[in-house]
Amino acid sequence: MKRRRPRLVVVDDDPTQLGLLERGLTIEGFHVETREGPIGLTNLIRTFRPAIVLVDVYIPTLRGDRIVELVRGVADPETKYFLISAYTESELRLRATGTNVHGWLSKSLSMSEIGRRLKESLLEPSPRQAVAR
Repeated sequence: MKRRRPRLVVVDDDPTQLGLLERGLTIEGFHVETREGPIGLTNLIRTFRPAIVLVDVYIPTLRGDRIVELVRGVADPETKYFLISAYTESELRLRATGTNVHGWLSKSLSMSEIGRRLKESLLEPSPRQAVAR
């Protein structure tokens, strides 16, 4: 029996980074869809129903935290959100503060480490699931 791969949407305006994340996270066991920005993203979220949405912090057309707010209204309540950036972890933590995300990841991490952290997040209950217990 084939195991179902967790669905992941990656949003990054840099096509090179987007390709690296798509290939690397596919190798890490995810079913990955990508977008270079917010255009068409809500429709993708509705139809693809990802377990995780990974968003670059700085996208010129719309900041990552705003993209999270945009898709949260159409995503499943259990969807996890992560910000990713080339910023240092401390800078990224500061930028993520105040944004209701499950975590943040530095692009300097290895692909296996990014994959590991994302997989671990799937084992944690979402706020909705925690209340239901």
